[in-house]
Amino acid sequence: MNLEKLISDNPALHLDVDGSLVNWAVNAKVLKAISGFLKPGMVTLETGSGHTTIAFGMAGTRHICISPFEDEQQRIRDYLEANDVKHTINFLTGSSDTILTAPGVVPAELDFVFIDGAHRFPFPCVDFHYTEDKLKLGGIMCVDDVHIPSVKVLYRFLLKEKEWELVKKVKNTAFFKRVKPTVPYSDWQGQAMNGRFRKMEELKNPIKKAIRKLIGRS
Repeated sequence: MNLEKLISDNPALHLDVDGSLVNWAVNAKVLKAISGFLKPGMVTLETGSGHTTIAFGMAGTRHICISPFEDEQQRIRDYLEANDVKHTINFLTGSSDTILTAPGVVPAELDFVFIDGAHRFPFPCVDFHYTEDKLKLGGIMCVDDVHIPSVKVLYRFLLKEKEWELVKKVKNTAFFKRVKPTVPYSDWQGQAMNGRFRKMEELKNPIKKAIRKLIGRS
């Protein structure tokens, strides 16, 4: 089996609100872009599931798929089995905020992370927080649906920070390479996203002192 067959088959793996099967797969160009980064034996993780999960399985990565929908995961298993794809996917059923925080779930080192689980705030940021320190230098943090405001927060953060380099953006999916170790959590002043605020505060301090001095004289 190859990626073109998956794209051609376009299996419906998700359930709509009315209980009917629907397809919420990423764009074919995005799927190809993801596959281009993958090599057999890589350790990969995604929040959410779908065509991408099948692509990870086909690529032969040691993959972790976190999704709250067991029936969806079973349809993926069935598709892989029907197409005789041998895989090492570890399906974990539940919410990412509880699974990612459980001891021993996330491997010590990851090569590729795909964030495409719950899109409501703060889940994209939570998924990032509990995986980014495990991502190897040179590893890829892939964030889907960056046009959605609750996801765009994370996207804009990654664009600014020196630890991350935007490798490519395909449709609404962004691929960032981890190029430096993470800034310590307590060092908020060292984060680029806070740079403008910090500079404004530094400018305001002398003004505040001058005002207090004037008031004291009056």
